[in-house]
Amino acid sequence: MHGLMTALFRFLRSFWQFMKIIFVLLIILLLFYWVQNLLGENWEWLSFIIPSFKVLLSLSDKVYSASFNIFGAVFEFKYFTALVFLVILFSIMNLFIAATNIFEDVYNGIRRSCKKVEEKQLNKSLRAALVKEEKKISTYMILIHTAIKARYSHKELNVDIDEQNNLMKEFISNKLSVAPAAFNGGFLYMFDNFDKIDNVLDVMFKVLHSNAPLDYAICIQAGNNIPQLNKLAELKNFGKITMAADTAYRYRFNETHRYMTGQLGVFQYDERTLEVHEFKEIL
Repeated sequence: MHGLMTALFRFLRSFWQFMKIIFVLLIILLLFYWVQNLLGENWEWLSFIIPSFKVLLSLSDKVYSASFNIFGAVFEFKYFTALVFLVILFSIMNLFIAATNIFEDVYNGIRRSCKKVEEKQLNKSLRAALVKEEKKISTYMILIHTAIKARYSHKELNVDIDEQNNLMKEFISNKLSVAPAAFNGGFLYMFDNFDKIDNVLDVMFKVLHSNAPLDYAICIQAGNNIPQLNKLAELKNFGKITMAADTAYRYRFNETHRYMTGQLGVFQYDERTLEVHEFKEIL
């Protein structure tokens, strides 16, 4: 449809330009015809247009039929009136061209507005479909690794890491009513409502900032991507709550955000890349 309208406006402009050329030629030929009559000549090459001029001059004569004689030549104002009429028609073609341009601008403006509405509706639809797809990811895993802090690592301090781990597990269990499973030297927690992850993060940050003699590397993975969770854990980002890019992206679709996210870096493994982000407290 747009191609047809564009072609129509292009045709109309070309047609009005063509008509301008026609009227210029008619003006020139009418001048020659007037000169021919003044001289009393009969130019055969004008014969093809003379019937049309006679009709035009007949109409002009009805508008203004005065004449006067100069040096034996009769000047009839009907020729001048016909020339004025052709000049007016020529000028009207300019108006038609301007009107065509205005109508095209109006059409393009309406089309742009319609496209914006369509794009807005499409983006809204795509957004809704994307939110719906992301919301399907409701489960997530948290893997916690612990290590004795450097300043408590002296043997004489006799820090029992197992005891500290049990205290951590007991604290998390009391707060979240969830028990961990031993996994790859850490503690794996499973949750089923990503939309309420902020409540879990509240607890995890309390663990992270506790006075316990342990450092905590807390990794979060939306969905069930165990291999990616393991890669996050291998980075040993102690003192942080980390996640991959897909989990950070999923967090964007939560209705509430009590925490910020930030990128830690991009890491290579097995000819692949892992974009690592972290949760940050809003100060």
